[in-house]
Amino acid sequence: MIRVAFKILLHDSAKFLALVLGIAFASLLISQQAAIFHSVMESSARDIIEASEADIWVMKPSVETIDQPDQMPELAVQRVRSADGVEWAVPYYQSVARLRTAGGVTKSVAVIGVDDASLVAAPRVMLIGSIEDLRQPDAVILDAAGFASIFPGVPQRVGDVVEIGERRARIVGISAIGPSWTGLPRVHARRSLATELARESANPVTFVLARAQPGRSADEVAAGIGAETKLKAFSRAGFKAVSQEWVLLYSGVAENFGITILMGVVIGVAIVGQTFYMFSVENLRQFAALKAIGVGNRRILAMISVQALFVSAIGFSLGIGVASLFFAVFSPQLTGGLRGMFMDPAIFAGTGIFVVVVTLLSCVVSARRVFTVDPAVVFRS
Repeated sequence: MIRVAFKILLHDSAKFLALVLGIAFASLLISQQAAIFHSVMESSARDIIEASEADIWVMKPSVETIDQPDQMPELAVQRVRSADGVEWAVPYYQSVARLRTAGGVTKSVAVIGVDDASLVAAPRVMLIGSIEDLRQPDAVILDAAGFASIFPGVPQRVGDVVEIGERRARIVGISAIGPSWTGLPRVHARRSLATELARESANPVTFVLARAQPGRSADEVAAGIGAETKLKAFSRAGFKAVSQEWVLLYSGVAENFGITILMGVVIGVAIVGQTFYMFSVENLRQFAALKAIGVGNRRILAMISVQALFVSAIGFSLGIGVASLFFAVFSPQLTGGLRGMFMDPAIFAGTGIFVVVVTLLSCVVSARRVFTVDPAVVFRS
């Protein structure tokens, strides 16, 4: 009976191709849009992800997201260091400043000040130079996408002198960092220099980065820091979730992408469901012939299910393959809006489950029509 099911499925190549392409298109649309949405959400916490050495972030109670820091005195670093379960703690500074090149190009840039001594939170993937070069006078590291926007058409290089916040700075390295939520070029410097670039009169701290002692939970230590210092403290994963939740609630990204993904789901249901239903209905005479020779409804349902699974597997493979190729081409690029985009394994699996479930539901709906068909229809002209 399985062989017969495949013969019914493949005897009309045009209908079979329409089924496969419909499922492939639905798989492509859903997986691509969901992956882009997920990548955008990851970019909203990019600086938290990049500072991988720290597993605890401490801030003022007024802070809601990584992109809205509030300054604290340096004493906050000592208070965190003295908290129970903290292995080390270092200051972290973040602000926005104006950069001007010798050629007159002016850009707003995100200035990130890392700890002068340890260089914790400095970019770890360097295209040119080393993070140790930050110890040089007036030294800054610029991300690759920022360099391309500030020096369009110029090959990556170091040595350029720029003005940031009316302060001289020299580019000593080019880093490879994923896209950020704000889209601003990112400049890394020692905190003592970063505060000068941002024209701060003192050396403030916007966050304290800390690490829990071995064997201690980051969430547990963060809760203790909050109780002892009256500051807000999160584990790295917790602060990432809080920042992304803020973006979902207040930025409009959830609504915009949600509508697109919902359209993909609706189109997917319409294409997959209607196409497979029409396929089954158009083959009623073949199924009626099987019923006429004594094939039961359960056996016919199994045949239709095999057809559904076969078609959904091929269509899903084609659609997810094209989506994966899309990200493989654009994600590795150092510049452009699609750089750093990727498909999470959960999206891959979720799309596959969705396609199979919708196809099988269509199979059940179309099977009802087959179950009620009069076997005598096969003898009618």
